[in-house]
Order: sequence, then C-alpha cells, then structure tokens
Amino acid sequence: MPQVTQPIFTAGRITSQVHLAEAQQQEALVHYEQTIQTAFREVSDALVQSRRVTEIRTQQALLVTTLHDRTRLAYMRYQGGVDTLLNALDADRDLFNAELSLAQTQRNELLALVQLYKALGGGWQP
Repeated sequence: MPQVTQPIFTAGRITSQVHLAEAQQQEALVHYEQTIQTAFREVSDALVQSRRVTEIRTQQALLVTTLHDRTRLAYMRYQGGVDTLLNALDADRDLFNAELSLAQTQRNELLALVQLYKALGGGWQP
C-alpha cells in the first residue's frame, strides 16, 4: 500500500522559501559586487597616492641636490672673503630642512607602497 509522506497543503510555505532563497542570493550578489568595487577603489587610490608621492620625492631630491651646490658655493664665497658666514650657515640650514623633508617624503613613499600592497591583498593579516 503506497503512503504519502509529504504534506498535501503547505499554505505557500515552499513558495515563500524559494523566494527567500532567491532574495538571499541577490543580497549576497550585491554584497559581493560592493566588495569588488571597494577593492578596485582602494587599489586605484593607492596607485594614485604612490605615484604622487614618488613625484614629490623626485622633486625634493632635486631640491636637495641644488641646495648642496648652494651650500658648497656659499662656503667657497665665505672662504674667499666675498660673503659672510651667516649666508653659509643659512644655506646649511636650508639644506638640512630640505634633507629632513626628503626623508619624510621617502617614508611616505614607503607607506604608500605598503598601502598599495595591502589594497592588492598581499597577505595582510589584520
């Protein structure tokens, strides 16, 4: 004798469960797409930041080179009796400030590289 093991009347419960599963799938898809968009934005921002800081470092390195020349010339002028020691010391101070700024920019460049590595998912463990 055959037996019926499933309920005959479920009052739309099965249809509701199907709709719920579809809604959950759509929600997961939207969340996945948002995660991808966030990742692309983070990588783009990190690339832009890295490029910008590299350009700044290059310009500051040129400034330091120029100030080295200025300092050398200022001391040559002082030793030749053409200029005062104050101008040579001012050149030293300007060179020191530029070197300090260059060191900070190099640090920022490395931090930007770390941010890029992190945005690309490079094994970062929070």
